[in-house]
Amino acid sequence: MRKRVGTMLAVVLSICCLAGCGGAAAEKTALDNAQEAAADAQENGEAAADAQENGEAADAQENGEAAADAQENKDAQEGAAQKKEGAAILAVSFGTSYNDSRDVTIGAVEEAIEKACPEYEVRRAFTSQIIIDKLKERDGLQIDNVEEALDRAAADGIRELYVQPTHLMDGYEYTDLANALADYADQFDKVVLAKPLLSSDEDFDQVIAAITERTAEYDDGETAICFMGHGTEAESNGVYARLQEKLAQGGYENYYIGTVEAEPSIDDVVAALKEKGTYKKVVLEPLMVVAGDHANNDMAGDEADSWKSVLEKEGYEVECILEGLGQMEAIQDIYVAHIKDAISSGEALTGGAGAADGNGAAKVADGVYAVEVESSSSMFRVVKAELNVKDGAMEATITLSGTGYGKLYPGTAKEAEAAAEADCIPFVEDAEGAYAYTIPVEALDQPIDCAAFSIRKEKWYDRKLTFLSSSLSKKDDREAQEGTDAGNEALADGEYQIEVTLGGGSGKASVTSPASLKVTDGGMAAVIEWSSPNYDYMVVDGQKYLPVNTEGNSVFEIPVAALDEELNVIGDTVAMSAPHEVEYTLTFHSDTMKEAE
Repeated sequence: MRKRVGTMLAVVLSICCLAGCGGAAAEKTALDNAQEAAADAQENGEAAADAQENGEAADAQENGEAAADAQENKDAQEGAAQKKEGAAILAVSFGTSYNDSRDVTIGAVEEAIEKACPEYEVRRAFTSQIIIDKLKERDGLQIDNVEEALDRAAADGIRELYVQPTHLMDGYEYTDLANALADYADQFDKVVLAKPLLSSDEDFDQVIAAITERTAEYDDGETAICFMGHGTEAESNGVYARLQEKLAQGGYENYYIGTVEAEPSIDDVVAALKEKGTYKKVVLEPLMVVAGDHANNDMAGDEADSWKSVLEKEGYEVECILEGLGQMEAIQDIYVAHIKDAISSGEALTGGAGAADGNGAAKVADGVYAVEVESSSSMFRVVKAELNVKDGAMEATITLSGTGYGKLYPGTAKEAEAAAEADCIPFVEDAEGAYAYTIPVEALDQPIDCAAFSIRKEKWYDRKLTFLSSSLSKKDDREAQEGTDAGNEALADGEYQIEVTLGGGSGKASVTSPASLKVTDGGMAAVIEWSSPNYDYMVVDGQKYLPVNTEGNSVFEIPVAALDEELNVIGDTVAMSAPHEVEYTLTFHSDTMKEAE
């Protein structure tokens, strides 16, 4: 380029020399032309130089960007290499077919976990097969259910699996998840189930802080802020009452909690609003991780029985906020804390309780004692236990609340499946028809593996029993307490009316009282009518009973072993996303009995 400019200057000089021989006018014309040519040459030269300089800068920039991309790829590869081999986190949610809500709730929780635990691969599973099938058919979206996710993890060589549910509480869905994980425990070195959202006082306080902060703008004294939870027949339904209580204790007097499927119901919420008597407006928001079907229809829908419609009918202005809890960073942080606790604790769902050192037996003198026993499962409840200590060795005779288990094994379910029949512990039926088992006790105050074989499901289940030393009472120092069914034989055959009390469950269900009681040859049978049509069977003493009616509330005819004593029964409800067996007690009060008219 510089050579080209030099050539042009030489031409200009030549022209100037020639002009000197041709007169002034010619000189001026030639000079002007030469100056213009020189200026053009300089301009073209500068432009070329600029172009070259820009080209070099562009090359430099392009090379820099390429280097940056290379470094980014290198960093990504190094990050991928830092993933803990053979370990993963499985985030388990009920699921939703509302794509927008799923991305900003469940997806946001999963992203928060992945960001907080970058060394672990984070996987997804849903528990609702209905939602899984709908997403696959409608959107072509494939999401594993829990069993599929566990199979996939095992096939991929995952040895340590940490499971974080996005459930609100330790209800039926959480229990089902725990049972499914227990069934797969032998396929992994470690399976750890983290806690649901509301598990501790600190969790409650953090959730309250989050929901009140987000809705603070509405808390003007004339507006009620109502949160709609799902509700459950399980005992864990009490979290809603506890949340309401803690809201009141915190001074949040304009906040109310209700549920769709249990108590407190929308009727309870309306009653509370009327009692306050100062509200003109109600703000509704789901107390659920996602704003899915319940939020859009049961809460904010236009149907007559939606919360919005019910409250509008009562004269309130209603505003609905369709945002799930999972959208809130403070809620995501709770789940993150729970999965980190699970990883750091490393407490596996199943596994040996550790070798007994015999200290428990050494501390107890020989003799026979009454002892209280804690069970790992409400379906394996010990109602009576007697501990026999001899020469430092201990064994206990335990009586269960029901008759659904045919045999026990002093070990895990996996060990029981491989054990000889002679090593299993059969039941002995006592005078009241209850099942009693005599099992070895390795130590007190420590969980002991005791597998139980379900007669109805023909399957071994992992159970743990803890014998509490603080409850020991020597038999010689106490009065013998023996149950009796005396008086039943004195009842004449016939039909009676008798008051009946229902216990257990969430407290929402009820039965009709008085109930019909029929006595035949000394045996008693009662007709039980539930407050709901959603019970498809009952279980009494291990036997299944089906409804005796086809319309209206569920009605059953069941045997009654004794009056004035709690009768343990199971009612299977189909009101939830999947059928669930709920434990109840029925007590028939003899002092209210009278002949039927």
